[in-house]
Amino acid sequence: MKIAYLINHDISKNDGVTKKILSQTDEWKRQEHKVEVFCTTPSLGDSILSAKQYLFTSYIKSRLKVNDELLADIKQYDPSIIYFRYDTWNKTLSILMKNYTVITELNTNDLDEYWLLMKQAKSLKSILRYFSYLFLRSKILSNVSGIVSVTQEIMKLPSIKRFNKPSVYIPNSIDILQYETKKEKAEGRIGLFFIGTPGQPWQGTDIIELLASKLPEFDFHVVGESGLSNRNLYYHGYLEKDKYMLILKKCHICIGTLALFRKKMSEACPLKVREYLSYGFPTMVGYDETAFLGQDIPSWFKKIDINNMNEIREFVLENRDVIISHEDVAKYVGSEMIEKKRLKFFTGFLDD
Repeated sequence: MKIAYLINHDISKNDGVTKKILSQTDEWKRQEHKVEVFCTTPSLGDSILSAKQYLFTSYIKSRLKVNDELLADIKQYDPSIIYFRYDTWNKTLSILMKNYTVITELNTNDLDEYWLLMKQAKSLKSILRYFSYLFLRSKILSNVSGIVSVTQEIMKLPSIKRFNKPSVYIPNSIDILQYETKKEKAEGRIGLFFIGTPGQPWQGTDIIELLASKLPEFDFHVVGESGLSNRNLYYHGYLEKDKYMLILKKCHICIGTLALFRKKMSEACPLKVREYLSYGFPTMVGYDETAFLGQDIPSWFKKIDINNMNEIREFVLENRDVIISHEDVAKYVGSEMIEKKRLKFFTGFLDD
Protein backbone atom coordinates (compact mmCIF):
# COMPACT_ATOMS: atom_id res chain seq x y z
CA MET A 1 0.00 0.00 0.00
CA LYS A 2 1.27 3.49 -0.86
CA ILE A 3 0.26 6.07 1.74
CA ALA A 4 0.58 9.83 1.39
CA TYR A 5 0.50 11.51 4.81
CA LEU A 6 -0.76 15.10 4.42
CA ILE A 7 -0.27 17.63 7.22
CA ASN A 8 -0.28 21.37 7.83
CA HIS A 9 2.21 21.87 10.64
CA ASP A 10 5.56 23.39 11.57
CA ILE A 11 7.53 20.17 11.80
CA SER A 12 10.80 22.05 12.35
CA LYS A 13 9.78 22.40 16.02
CA ASN A 14 9.96 18.61 16.45
CA ASP A 15 7.03 18.80 18.85
CA GLY A 16 4.59 16.12 20.00
CA VAL A 17 2.59 16.14 16.76
CA THR A 18 5.78 15.70 14.72
CA LYS A 19 6.98 12.87 16.94
CA LYS A 20 3.58 11.19 16.68
CA ILE A 21 3.61 11.26 12.88
CA LEU A 22 7.19 9.96 12.83
CA SER A 23 6.16 7.07 15.08
CA GLN A 24 3.16 6.24 12.90
CA THR A 25 5.00 6.37 9.58
CA ASP A 26 8.01 4.43 10.89
CA GLU A 27 5.69 1.65 12.03
CA TRP A 28 3.87 1.59 8.67
CA LYS A 29 7.23 1.21 6.94
CA ARG A 30 8.19 -1.60 9.32
CA GLN A 31 4.99 -3.31 8.27
CA GLU A 32 6.18 -3.05 4.64
CA HIS A 33 4.09 -0.17 3.34
CA LYS A 34 5.40 2.79 1.36
CA VAL A 35 4.92 6.19 3.00
CA GLU A 36 5.63 9.76 1.91
CA VAL A 37 4.87 12.81 4.06
CA PHE A 38 3.67 16.05 2.40
CA CYS A 39 3.76 19.03 4.75
CA THR A 40 2.59 22.62 4.29
CA THR A 41 4.34 24.74 6.89
CA PRO A 42 4.86 28.37 7.93
CA SER A 43 8.55 27.70 8.48
CA LEU A 44 10.85 25.54 6.37
CA GLY A 45 13.56 23.77 8.33
CA ASP A 46 15.24 20.55 9.37
CA SER A 47 13.04 18.05 11.16
CA ILE A 48 13.20 14.59 12.69
CA LEU A 49 10.40 13.79 10.24
CA SER A 50 11.39 13.28 6.62
CA ALA A 51 8.87 15.19 4.53
CA LYS A 52 8.40 17.24 1.40
CA GLN A 53 7.80 20.76 2.70
CA TYR A 54 5.75 23.53 1.09
CA LEU A 55 5.99 27.03 2.54
CA PHE A 56 2.91 29.18 3.06
CA THR A 57 3.14 32.78 4.21
CA SER A 58 -0.51 33.81 4.43
CA TYR A 59 -3.23 31.90 6.28
CA ILE A 60 -6.03 33.06 3.98
CA LYS A 61 -4.12 32.77 0.70
CA SER A 62 -2.93 29.28 1.59
CA ARG A 63 -6.57 28.23 1.90
CA LEU A 64 -7.88 29.83 -1.27
CA LYS A 65 -4.95 29.32 -3.64
CA VAL A 66 -4.24 25.90 -5.15
CA ASN A 67 -0.81 24.54 -4.29
CA ASP A 68 0.18 23.30 -7.74
CA GLU A 69 3.53 21.96 -6.55
CA LEU A 70 1.91 19.82 -3.88
CA LEU A 71 -0.71 18.49 -6.31
CA ALA A 72 1.98 17.61 -8.85
CA ASP A 73 4.09 15.81 -6.27
CA ILE A 74 1.16 13.75 -5.02
CA LYS A 75 0.13 12.91 -8.57
CA GLN A 76 3.63 11.69 -9.29
CA TYR A 77 3.70 9.64 -6.08
CA ASP A 78 0.28 8.13 -6.97
CA PRO A 79 -0.85 7.00 -3.50
CA SER A 80 -3.49 4.38 -2.85
CA ILE A 81 -4.51 6.28 0.33
CA ILE A 82 -4.09 9.89 1.48
CA TYR A 83 -4.09 10.16 5.28
CA PHE A 84 -4.89 13.70 6.36
CA ARG A 85 -4.42 15.12 9.85
CA TYR A 86 -7.57 17.22 10.13
CA ASP A 87 -7.14 20.93 9.53
CA THR A 88 -9.20 23.82 8.18
CA TRP A 89 -10.48 23.43 4.59
CA ASN A 90 -8.34 24.56 1.69
CA LYS A 91 -8.80 24.45 -2.07
CA THR A 92 -5.90 22.04 -2.63
CA LEU A 93 -7.47 19.52 -0.27
CA SER A 94 -10.80 19.93 -2.04
CA ILE A 95 -9.18 18.83 -5.32
CA LEU A 96 -7.44 15.89 -3.65
CA MET A 97 -10.70 14.62 -2.13
CA LYS A 98 -12.25 14.48 -5.61
CA ASN A 99 -9.41 12.38 -7.03
CA TYR A 100 -8.15 10.15 -4.23
CA THR A 101 -9.28 8.08 -1.27
CA VAL A 102 -8.75 10.55 1.59
CA ILE A 103 -9.04 9.45 5.21
CA THR A 104 -8.90 12.10 7.92
CA GLU A 105 -7.70 11.82 11.51
CA LEU A 106 -9.66 13.68 14.20
CA ASN A 107 -7.77 14.48 17.39
CA THR A 108 -10.28 16.45 19.43
CA ASN A 109 -13.87 17.56 19.87
CA ASP A 110 -13.05 20.43 17.55
CA LEU A 111 -16.33 22.35 17.70
CA ASP A 112 -16.43 22.62 21.47
CA GLU A 113 -12.71 23.39 21.58
CA TYR A 114 -13.18 26.23 19.06
CA TRP A 115 -16.21 27.48 21.01
CA LEU A 116 -14.23 27.52 24.26
CA LEU A 117 -11.33 29.42 22.66
CA MET A 118 -13.77 31.87 21.06
CA LYS A 119 -15.35 32.65 24.45
CA GLN A 120 -11.91 33.05 25.95
CA ALA A 121 -10.80 35.52 23.22
CA LYS A 122 -14.05 37.54 23.36
CA SER A 123 -13.45 39.31 20.06
CA LEU A 124 -15.32 39.82 16.78
CA LYS A 125 -12.43 38.16 14.96
CA SER A 126 -12.73 35.00 17.05
CA ILE A 127 -16.51 34.88 16.44
CA LEU A 128 -16.07 35.20 12.67
CA ARG A 129 -13.33 32.57 12.73
CA TYR A 130 -15.60 30.14 14.59
CA PHE A 131 -18.50 30.43 12.15
CA SER A 132 -16.25 30.24 9.08
CA TYR A 133 -14.64 27.14 10.58
CA LEU A 134 -18.09 25.64 11.14
CA PHE A 135 -19.06 26.17 7.50
CA LEU A 136 -15.78 24.90 6.01
CA ARG A 137 -15.70 21.88 8.33
CA SER A 138 -18.67 20.34 6.55
CA LYS A 139 -16.93 20.76 3.20
CA ILE A 140 -14.24 18.39 4.45
CA LEU A 141 -16.19 15.81 6.44
CA SER A 142 -18.85 15.40 3.76
CA ASN A 143 -16.19 14.62 1.13
CA VAL A 144 -13.61 12.42 2.86
CA SER A 145 -13.78 8.66 2.32
CA GLY A 146 -13.34 7.71 5.97
CA ILE A 147 -12.68 9.01 9.47
CA VAL A 148 -10.23 7.86 12.12
CA SER A 149 -10.78 9.40 15.56
CA VAL A 150 -8.36 9.04 18.43
CA THR A 151 -11.12 8.26 20.92
CA GLN A 152 -14.41 6.42 20.90
CA GLU A 153 -16.10 9.53 22.29
CA ILE A 154 -15.07 11.65 19.29
CA MET A 155 -16.24 8.99 16.85
CA LYS A 156 -19.69 8.98 18.48
CA LEU A 157 -20.18 12.77 18.50
CA PRO A 158 -23.41 13.75 16.68
CA SER A 159 -21.40 16.38 14.77
CA ILE A 160 -19.30 13.53 13.33
CA LYS A 161 -21.87 10.76 12.97
CA ARG A 162 -24.18 12.96 10.89
CA PHE A 163 -21.77 12.67 7.94
CA ASN A 164 -22.33 8.89 7.87
CA LYS A 165 -18.75 7.99 6.93
CA PRO A 166 -16.93 4.70 7.62
CA SER A 167 -15.31 5.38 11.00
CA VAL A 168 -13.07 3.77 13.58
CA TYR A 169 -11.44 4.92 16.80
CA ILE A 170 -7.74 4.21 17.21
CA PRO A 171 -5.89 5.79 20.15
CA ASN A 172 -2.54 7.48 19.81
CA SER A 173 0.39 5.09 19.90
CA ILE A 174 4.05 5.55 20.74
CA ASP A 175 7.26 3.88 19.66
CA ILE A 176 8.43 2.65 23.05
CA LEU A 177 11.93 1.91 21.79
CA GLN A 178 12.54 5.63 21.22
CA TYR A 179 12.27 6.33 24.95
CA GLU A 180 14.67 5.46 27.72
CA THR A 181 13.40 4.84 31.23
CA LYS A 182 14.12 8.04 33.12
CA LYS A 183 12.52 7.41 36.47
CA GLU A 184 14.77 6.66 39.39
CA LYS A 185 14.00 6.07 43.04
CA ALA A 186 14.44 9.70 44.01
CA GLU A 187 15.01 10.62 47.63
CA GLY A 188 13.50 13.53 49.54
CA ARG A 189 10.06 15.05 49.16
CA ILE A 190 7.71 13.49 46.65
CA GLY A 191 7.52 15.48 43.41
CA LEU A 192 4.71 15.57 40.86
CA PHE A 193 5.39 16.78 37.31
CA PHE A 194 3.14 18.42 34.70
CA ILE A 195 4.00 19.87 31.30
CA GLY A 196 1.47 21.91 29.39
CA THR A 197 0.81 24.68 26.89
CA PRO A 198 -0.42 28.21 27.73
CA GLY A 199 -3.93 29.20 26.70
CA GLN A 200 -5.51 25.75 27.01
CA PRO A 201 -7.92 25.89 29.97
CA TRP A 202 -8.81 22.21 29.64
CA GLN A 203 -5.33 21.28 30.88
CA GLY A 204 -6.37 22.34 34.36
CA THR A 205 -3.37 24.09 35.91
CA ASP A 206 -5.80 25.73 38.33
CA ILE A 207 -6.67 22.23 39.54
CA ILE A 208 -2.97 21.55 40.09
CA GLU A 209 -2.91 24.69 42.26
CA LEU A 210 -5.82 23.20 44.23
CA LEU A 211 -4.01 19.89 44.64
CA ALA A 212 -0.91 21.69 45.86
CA SER A 213 -2.93 23.55 48.50
CA LYS A 214 -4.66 20.37 49.71
CA LEU A 215 -1.55 18.15 49.62
CA PRO A 216 1.20 20.29 51.17
CA GLU A 217 3.41 17.25 51.79
CA PHE A 218 4.05 16.93 48.01
CA ASP A 219 5.83 19.28 45.59
CA PHE A 220 4.16 20.17 42.28
CA HIS A 221 6.24 21.23 39.25
CA VAL A 222 4.51 22.90 36.27
CA VAL A 223 6.51 23.29 33.04
CA GLY A 224 5.33 25.21 29.97
CA GLU A 225 3.19 27.73 31.80
CA SER A 226 3.96 30.68 34.03
CA GLY A 227 2.29 31.44 37.32
CA LEU A 228 2.76 32.34 40.95
CA SER A 229 4.94 29.79 42.74
CA ASN A 230 4.58 29.17 46.47
CA ARG A 231 5.93 26.82 49.13
CA ASN A 232 5.16 23.57 47.26
CA LEU A 233 4.06 24.74 43.79
CA TYR A 234 6.73 25.64 41.26
CA TYR A 235 6.00 27.27 37.89
CA HIS A 236 9.00 26.86 35.57
CA GLY A 237 7.62 28.45 32.40
CA TYR A 238 8.82 27.30 28.98
CA LEU A 239 11.91 25.10 29.09
CA GLU A 240 13.84 23.22 26.44
CA LYS A 241 13.71 19.46 26.78
CA ASP A 242 17.16 19.06 28.33
CA LYS A 243 16.16 21.50 31.08
CA TYR A 244 12.74 20.08 31.93
CA MET A 245 14.07 16.52 31.90
CA LEU A 246 16.29 17.48 34.85
CA ILE A 247 13.13 18.42 36.78
CA LEU A 248 11.26 15.30 35.66
CA LYS A 249 14.04 12.97 36.84
CA LYS A 250 13.72 14.36 40.37
CA CYS A 251 9.97 13.64 40.45
CA HIS A 252 7.99 10.50 41.29
CA ILE A 253 4.56 10.90 39.63
CA CYS A 254 3.35 12.64 36.46
CA ILE A 255 0.10 14.52 35.91
CA GLY A 256 -1.91 14.57 32.68
CA THR A 257 -4.81 16.77 31.56
CA LEU A 258 -7.21 17.43 34.44
CA ALA A 259 -10.04 19.61 33.03
CA LEU A 260 -11.06 17.99 29.75
CA PHE A 261 -14.69 18.51 30.78
CA ARG A 262 -14.23 22.19 29.88
CA LYS A 263 -14.46 21.30 26.21
CA LYS A 264 -17.22 18.77 26.88
CA MET A 265 -15.00 15.70 26.65
CA SER A 266 -14.46 12.85 29.08
CA GLU A 267 -12.08 10.60 27.11
CA ALA A 268 -8.61 11.19 25.68
CA CYS A 269 -5.26 9.62 24.74
CA PRO A 270 -2.64 12.40 24.93
CA LEU A 271 0.84 11.89 23.60
CA LYS A 272 2.44 13.51 26.62
CA VAL A 273 0.89 10.88 28.89
CA ARG A 274 2.30 8.14 26.66
CA GLU A 275 5.70 9.77 27.02
CA TYR A 276 5.35 9.90 30.81
CA LEU A 277 4.59 6.18 30.86
CA SER A 278 7.41 5.36 28.46
CA TYR A 279 9.82 7.21 30.75
CA GLY A 280 8.63 4.90 33.55
CA PHE A 281 6.41 7.27 35.55
CA PRO A 282 3.07 6.35 37.15
CA THR A 283 0.54 8.93 36.03
CA MET A 284 -2.73 10.45 37.22
CA VAL A 285 -5.22 12.19 34.93
CA GLY A 286 -8.72 13.67 34.94
CA TYR A 287 -10.31 11.72 32.08
CA ASP A 288 -11.02 8.20 30.79
CA GLU A 289 -7.95 6.93 28.93
CA THR A 290 -8.86 5.35 25.57
CA ALA A 291 -6.07 2.75 25.89
CA PHE A 292 -7.80 1.19 28.91
CA LEU A 293 -11.41 1.07 27.63
CA GLY A 294 -12.92 -2.31 28.46
CA GLN A 295 -9.82 -3.36 30.42
CA ASP A 296 -8.66 -3.42 34.02
CA ILE A 297 -6.71 -0.23 34.66
CA PRO A 298 -3.18 -0.95 35.90
CA SER A 299 -2.31 0.14 39.44
CA TRP A 300 0.22 2.71 38.13
CA PHE A 301 -2.46 4.75 36.32
CA LYS A 302 -5.23 6.72 37.98
CA LYS A 303 -8.22 8.78 36.94
CA ILE A 304 -8.49 11.06 39.94
CA ASP A 305 -11.46 12.62 41.71
CA ILE A 306 -10.40 16.05 42.92
CA ASN A 307 -12.96 15.76 45.71
CA ASN A 308 -11.13 12.76 47.16
CA MET A 309 -7.72 13.91 48.34
CA ASN A 310 -7.17 10.79 50.45
CA GLU A 311 -7.46 8.60 47.35
CA ILE A 312 -5.01 10.83 45.45
CA ARG A 313 -2.58 10.81 48.38
CA GLU A 314 -2.81 7.02 48.56
CA PHE A 315 -2.08 6.64 44.83
CA VAL A 316 0.98 8.88 45.07
CA LEU A 317 2.38 7.11 48.13
CA GLU A 318 1.82 3.64 46.68
CA ASN A 319 3.52 4.56 43.39
CA ARG A 320 6.31 6.88 44.49
CA ASP A 321 8.96 4.22 43.84
CA VAL A 322 7.21 2.30 41.05
CA ILE A 323 9.10 2.28 37.75
CA ILE A 324 6.94 1.12 34.81
CA SER A 325 8.64 -1.26 32.40
CA HIS A 326 8.61 -0.81 28.64
CA GLU A 327 6.93 -4.21 28.36
CA ASP A 328 3.99 -3.08 30.49
CA VAL A 329 3.61 0.19 28.57
CA ALA A 330 3.78 -1.52 25.16
CA LYS A 331 0.77 -3.69 26.01
CA TYR A 332 -1.42 -0.61 26.11
CA VAL A 333 0.12 2.13 23.95
CA GLY A 334 2.83 0.49 21.81
CA SER A 335 2.72 1.36 18.13
CA GLU A 336 2.97 -2.13 16.59
CA MET A 337 -0.50 -3.46 17.45
CA ILE A 338 -2.29 -0.10 17.34
CA GLU A 339 -0.94 0.77 13.89
CA LYS A 340 -1.92 -2.66 12.56
CA LYS A 341 -5.51 -1.71 13.35
CA ARG A 342 -5.15 1.58 11.46
CA LEU A 343 -3.63 -0.13 8.42
CA LYS A 344 -6.42 -2.71 8.41
CA PHE A 345 -8.94 0.16 8.25
CA PHE A 346 -7.04 1.60 5.29
CA THR A 347 -7.06 -1.68 3.34
CA GLY A 348 -10.84 -1.86 3.68
CA PHE A 349 -11.08 1.01 1.19
CA LEU A 350 -8.79 -0.74 -1.30
CA ASP A 351 -10.99 -3.82 -1.36
CA ASP A 352 -14.06 -1.85 -2.48
